[in-house]
Amino acid sequence: MSDTYFSKLDPKERLSRLIQLGQSKGNVTLWVKGEKERFKFSVLEFDKESGEIILNSKLDTFLYHTNLLCSFELRGMKFFFQVKPTKSDLGYSVLEATEDLYKAEKRKSYRLLTYPIYNIYAEFDLGESYEGGKVIDLKSRTSQTALFKNFLKLVENRDDERQHQNIKYRIQDLSTSGMSLHIGELESQFFAKGLVYKNIQIQFPDEVVTIPEVKVIYIVDYVGGDKNLLKFKVGLNFTNLPTSLDDLLGGKINQLLREVDFNSDFEKFTK
Repeated sequence: MSDTYFSKLDPKERLSRLIQLGQSKGNVTLWVKGEKERFKFSVLEFDKESGEIILNSKLDTFLYHTNLLCSFELRGMKFFFQVKPTKSDLGYSVLEATEDLYKAEKRKSYRLLTYPIYNIYAEFDLGESYEGGKVIDLKSRTSQTALFKNFLKLVENRDDERQHQNIKYRIQDLSTSGMSLHIGELESQFFAKGLVYKNIQIQFPDEVVTIPEVKVIYIVDYVGGDKNLLKFKVGLNFTNLPTSLDDLLGGKINQLLREVDFNSDFEKFTK
């Protein structure tokens, strides 16, 4: 199986990435499928109205209106799609960019197994959450139960005036699309499938990143070291993540992954 997979961007992010390409005046690489030769061109601009990439070149390198493969890089991430070459009225080479745009990701990248190497935490505000359009007050929903009273001993108050309870978990693994946590039986009542939390803080050692919306996509039994202690694994998805946060998370995760690789190489070197 290939170490690379391709995720299709939604129309909004697709447009955002192409605008960034035009503004950066970066490079695109073009080639005919199945052929080894690659051609690199600098970008003059991206025409948002026509959806065309205008190259800083007037060379007739390819046959017009034929399918080409195209790649470019932004902020350390690689993007791929199909384009068709043509010519502008001023004689510049133009790429008709109407096909789907994909982001390439390494299966071993963008997912960081944080535990036990990194102390990275996710902090949840238990004041309110919602499922679909219905807002749920988590405290009033469960405050009559002894289980909740015991659970409150685990949480801390961040704002006494609002009386919101926060709880912080160490993240088990983290990617640009989501994260997983290991929790106990007391906490499991707060992570029903489909529940959405707002403004979750991802606490890196050097920075705090706030995720606007996090959705519980699964919660399953997890067998830990103590078979008598019931634990759960929770999977959460970062929904509607802005492009800027996607870039920020991807950069931080890859930076930490590179540090792991360097550490491993050094350990081998010192043997």
